[in-house]
Amino acid sequence: MASLLRFADPDYFLNGTFFEDLKKDHPILVDPLWQGTSLERQLSDSPLPKQSNPQTFSLVTSGSTGSPKMVWKHWDEIQKEVDVWLSETNTQSLFQDVEEIHVQVPLCHLYGLLWGYLLPKALGIPIVMGQSKTETPAKLSITSAPQLQMAVTNAFALPERAIVSGMKFPVPLARDLRELGGISLLEIYGSTETGGMGYRDPLRQNRFIFLQEVQIQFQTFGEENELLVKSPFVSKHYDTFETNEWVSHHLPANSYYATGDLGENSDLGFYLIGRKDRIIKHKGKRVSLDRVESEILGLRLEGQFVCVPVHHERGDTIGLFTDSRLPIDHLYQTLRNELPDSHVPRVILKQNSIPKLPNGKLDYQSITKLCLNEYIKQIATKDKEKQTIQINSETTVAEILSSILGYIPKPNDHLIYDCGMDSIQFTEMFLKLETKIGSKIPEEDKQTGFFVSLSGMEGYLKDKLYLQ
Repeated sequence: MASLLRFADPDYFLNGTFFEDLKKDHPILVDPLWQGTSLERQLSDSPLPKQSNPQTFSLVTSGSTGSPKMVWKHWDEIQKEVDVWLSETNTQSLFQDVEEIHVQVPLCHLYGLLWGYLLPKALGIPIVMGQSKTETPAKLSITSAPQLQMAVTNAFALPERAIVSGMKFPVPLARDLRELGGISLLEIYGSTETGGMGYRDPLRQNRFIFLQEVQIQFQTFGEENELLVKSPFVSKHYDTFETNEWVSHHLPANSYYATGDLGENSDLGFYLIGRKDRIIKHKGKRVSLDRVESEILGLRLEGQFVCVPVHHERGDTIGLFTDSRLPIDHLYQTLRNELPDSHVPRVILKQNSIPKLPNGKLDYQSITKLCLNEYIKQIATKDKEKQTIQINSETTVAEILSSILGYIPKPNDHLIYDCGMDSIQFTEMFLKLETKIGSKIPEEDKQTGFFVSLSGMEGYLKDKLYLQ
């Protein structure tokens, strides 16, 4: 049996070619968007991995790395998952009285394959690819959060029911849909590697309910817990492209798969905090960059916004990349007014377009590098300003703090907890304040609450100068 590279468009499934391939070969399903890109060359320039197990196929992903990964599935595993979802009450209610299903996601990915093709096929319901062509809203759509966001933004007709997956549903979008009313939603939680793990109604639930077939446990990651799963749907084998060749990886028998998702579990369900590689410590607090993106989305600012971690010797921070035409000063002011201080990025970089991978996904590596370079330039500029600023009695406390932090904090912000001021910056602040008033500040005064905020320092200096 040979491994066959298949650029799997909807016709590949709808005309039965997929099942013909599966009977005699091992189809490797690739998104047609990869054709003519560097990702296709990586697949075609090296010998394809071989399988001995019949009725096995591969779904090719690239995630945010840009490097192909072949996740192998056996037909028995897929059929088992289809049967489980068909037995779920939530699934049955969404498919009830549906004459056709509108599918707006690629069938070559696991979510699209299961929900856009195999489940409708098992139920004998015809599928229609793409947006509904009539003014009558679709009864059921297999879609995504970005597709629903686009429909809301452009005032398109919303389906009566929708099934989504691929990301934690944005809170602002859930709020919009609740206000519009009349739509039923089911969000599937899972990945290509794990298969479906659970579900929730994102309009009413913050937590996911796991399927009975899914066993879970957690391992500590920093201050958070990483989800580990074991179920009949988890892929036992995948191949990664490393140093111009395919390297096989096998999950040991009866073991748990590390999902990379951080969260917490209770009797009410699993609360997903975010991806392990998307959480940083910023201004003394653990921050999910996915959460920050969701909060920014809720501000309805013009443009697309991407949050990335910026790792630097002076501490980790948040980088925000955008194609918005709004002035950076306006963006900073809006974010500081609307977001918690721990969620406000220290660097915002604007360009006319967002870097993308050949498969159309965000190029996080390039975006992160661009934001880091911008942050390094900003630090160099601030360091130069620190060397040239002349402190005298006329220098305001706000100007002194701006020379240290790079911006003027709100009057009652706690400099350490809200602004992330470290001990070196705190020492620099006292030196500059002493230069301003022309005398030493007593050590016992430094321990008071006056020096934790802009307004406190201004009050202290006002009293001290009055007493002099």
